[in-house]
Amino acid sequence: MVTEEINNAIQELSINESEIHLLSNEDSEALYFELLNTFVKGGDRRWWWESFSKPEESVHFTNGKGFEKITEIVPNKKELVWFVAEDDQLPTYPIYEATPDAINKIIGECYGFEYYIIPKSKEWLLCENHHNNLIGLGDLIINKLVAYAA
Repeated sequence: MVTEEINNAIQELSINESEIHLLSNEDSEALYFELLNTFVKGGDRRWWWESFSKPEESVHFTNGKGFEKITEIVPNKKELVWFVAEDDQLPTYPIYEATPDAINKIIGECYGFEYYIIPKSKEWLLCENHHNNLIGLGDLIINKLVAYAA
């Protein structure tokens, strides 16, 4: 499961709980549907990025390491955001509260999985899919992806 992989990475990297922690099942489930309704049209689906409800921009990373650019793309790498880790073995995806800096490090220690990074304001979303694309929604992220691609 993805949560085991993430927990192992947290321990391996000695990341402090103030930088990342898993939300309770109850909080995570409610937030999951709230985020789904905010960013995805057509209801629950495995891959949110297939049906975003807002304009988006994407950049392809042939080396599969788009996650290494997270801290360059998000507005504040120390801000606590929601880190939604795709796990199709669970009824809803686990959601962590984490800093983009910690997320970047953790993903580098894990096998590949799709994820979504969303600030608590829900102004933007950044995700990486299994096609090695970083996809962004919201002007702040779209502008950074456009500039990066140029």
